[in-house]
Amino acid sequence: MITVKAPAVYVHEANILEQSGSRIAQLGQHVLIIAGESALKTVQPNLLPSLEEHQVKFHVQLFRGEVTTGQIDAFTQQAFDLDVDLIIGVGGGKVLDLSKAVAEQSGLPIVTVPTIAATCAAWSALTVLYDDQGQSAGYRPLRRSPDLVLADAHILASAPRRYLAAGIGDTLVKWHEFAVNLSGNATSLTLRNSVSTAKLALDILEAHAIDVYESPDTTGSTPQFRDVADAIIVLAGLVGSISDGSLHAAIAHGLHDSLTKLPETHALLHGEKVAFGLFTQWILEGKAGDELHELTTLLHKLNLPITLAQLGIQQQPQEAAARIAAGLQLREGSAAHLSFGVSTAQVTEAILQADRIGRAFIASSKLSESGISSESISQTKEVSSL
Repeated sequence: MITVKAPAVYVHEANILEQSGSRIAQLGQHVLIIAGESALKTVQPNLLPSLEEHQVKFHVQLFRGEVTTGQIDAFTQQAFDLDVDLIIGVGGGKVLDLSKAVAEQSGLPIVTVPTIAATCAAWSALTVLYDDQGQSAGYRPLRRSPDLVLADAHILASAPRRYLAAGIGDTLVKWHEFAVNLSGNATSLTLRNSVSTAKLALDILEAHAIDVYESPDTTGSTPQFRDVADAIIVLAGLVGSISDGSLHAAIAHGLHDSLTKLPETHALLHGEKVAFGLFTQWILEGKAGDELHELTTLLHKLNLPITLAQLGIQQQPQEAAARIAAGLQLREGSAAHLSFGVSTAQVTEAILQADRIGRAFIASSKLSESGISSESISQTKEVSSL
């Protein structure tokens, strides 16, 4: 059996929120808006007047903290108490994940309004759960994706570039995570579809990610920005939209989940932790030194972490690596699809090697800025080949 879950409508245009009321009014007339504080300030000048213009009654509730089952239950109760007929989620991944779960638990339609391009949460039929301490607590698959996604290009392009980099990191990972499973599951149509979709996203990012990240443009009007943002939200979302229930090992995301168990990593964004997970996966795969140097260069240009220290882990790296590796949980049976080992010992050593390569790269970069480039590059590649 194959299931397909995708939004009914996705709109990505500059200043789309100015005309959002007419679209939203088709879905509901009495709305609960769940938003992050800064996200609400961003959309308030355009979204709320448009709702008022189309006689859509709304209540705003700020969300802070983690996406826990308790938070979902509390917001669901608010939806029932207010007797609303539509949920609108406004903000980043956590707000949108919470809003989607509340809508499903309430039996209501859902509109997502991403204010940052940091994940595919605006699109996906999935809620990532945490506990009150910010540790990963699993995933809640949802019956459907949002009814409407309103992505305002100007808002996305105006957001701090750190969020865009995290979204690029999260999306880069998709192809590498899915493709390594083909060796043991090549007959799965949905897996092949996911790999093809993820490859399109990867091609877009390889062509435009750095230029868009470094661009001062905040209009979101360039074709390159639109492609990158759509790769992060649409294509990354589509990777998981079609499923036949077959298993795949998501190593980078599994390492992200394990990293959340370390309090010192909680200041990092989802895509930042996932990016280091990809770095570790490449070492497990046995990638050549030149390939590792290329990935390290890309991640460093995006200010994504390539060392344990950049993850917030300043002391006892050996112990931290062992804890992260021990916490890696892949779906039962999925590791059999891989052509490389993922034992706790192997993952521990891969994390430590990634840290060594990253530290050498940063040191060489600093020397290069001082005019000692040839020696430093040689040192980095030597570490990469260990």
